[in-house]
Amino acid sequence: MSRRFPRLPPLNTLAIFEAAGRRLNFSEAAQELGTTQPAISQQIAALEADLGVALFRRLHRGVALTAAGSALLAAVGSGLATIEDAAVAIRRRAGPKILQVLTDFGFAAWWLMPRLGALYEQMQDVEVRVLTAQHEIDLRREQVDVAVLFGDAAQWPGCRVTLLFPEAVHPVCTPDFQARHGGARAPADLARLRLLHVRDAAPKRWLSWPDWFAARGRAPGKRSDDMVFGNYQMVLQAALLGQGAALGWHPLVDDLLQSGHLLLLDEAPLCTERGYFLVEPMLRLGDPVVVDFRHWTLGQRGGTMIAP
Repeated sequence: MSRRFPRLPPLNTLAIFEAAGRRLNFSEAAQELGTTQPAISQQIAALEADLGVALFRRLHRGVALTAAGSALLAAVGSGLATIEDAAVAIRRRAGPKILQVLTDFGFAAWWLMPRLGALYEQMQDVEVRVLTAQHEIDLRREQVDVAVLFGDAAQWPGCRVTLLFPEAVHPVCTPDFQARHGGARAPADLARLRLLHVRDAAPKRWLSWPDWFAARGRAPGKRSDDMVFGNYQMVLQAALLGQGAALGWHPLVDDLLQSGHLLLLDEAPLCTERGYFLVEPMLRLGDPVVVDFRHWTLGQRGGTMIAP
């Protein structure tokens, strides 16, 4: 029986090569694949003989890829990733409906969680899993179906990107905190208040209090009792407890403003070209649960297409 791809090396050998090339260590590749180091060496030698070129340079400790090896590793890695994505999609269609949504702590706590009831009403036969992360995300490496992420439109290659909420920031605090500080509203007043900060990330992603004061033409205050927190959820919790003034991102503080738990300390928001985006990996665009989540999210707040 003839092979469909007669010039293609055995697929098992290519999988062994991928593990060895990724780890640059035959012993570690053997441990990953549940085999022995001599078996890995034998398979690599057979592949090199088949191709007529060396794929690795044998070093005193470990191995290094040759130019041919690097080219083959890129091709094999891409091919295996495509096969994996197809297998995941097939298993999803055959199994229970699951939607994995990735976002940051602040958006999950202050926008998505209050609306989960409405989402489950819309997607009654789907198990929705909300995953959170604060670091920058490469969706090509994450096993998620859709994400709501903060940044700019060019930040997520290989995805459809839809603007949900442009970045618009106000100083906020509780009515009681403002009353205790003489009805503070002007930038000069805020410079004397205790301020609540999100710990700086690298690279910087969020507007900070120094950014806000600079936009208002003032230097920030230098109070020793300012508070710094590891994520935005903690900042808002501290603000709600009357611990200080925080920067409030729309739409995260909208419900708190409408309920009167927080109030604005400045009528004009500080705006940028960044914002919260609905980010959909291209391989997930035809998935019915992703389509339903997109329609629901846009229906909640509207959206503007930024980049295909």
